[in-house]
Amino acid sequence: MPPLFDEIVHKALSNDVRREILLSLSKKEKYLSEISLEIKKKPQTIDFHLKMLEEIGLVKGEWKEGKKYFYLTDRKIVDFLRHRKPIPEEFRPKAPHEIVLDMWDDIKKRLDKIEKRLEKLEK
Repeated sequence: MPPLFDEIVHKALSNDVRREILLSLSKKEKYLSEISLEIKKKPQTIDFHLKMLEEIGLVKGEWKEGKKYFYLTDRKIVDFLRHRKPIPEEFRPKAPHEIVLDMWDDIKKRLDKIEKRLEKLEK
């Protein structure tokens, strides 16, 4: 798997709702309302997370008998979830203050580069 794909999957799996959805689908294919009832979340919440899981290819949906049923595209993900392998730190969601600090560090680096370029132009 390419590193970018690993990063996307890890970020997707860092969310408890998405993990619960995947574990729910490990039992059998289900439609949105079934998943919603099982993991006790609103259908809108489940729909949002299912779309994300579909986009990255962990889940697929097919229409049957007027309902869209979802299923796992690769059962290997279940082993990952059941063994509760930790999500690497760099893929975990950051607290807002950490995001601001990271942005500040980035701005300082960019300003330092601009300052160095200006110094070169002055010489």
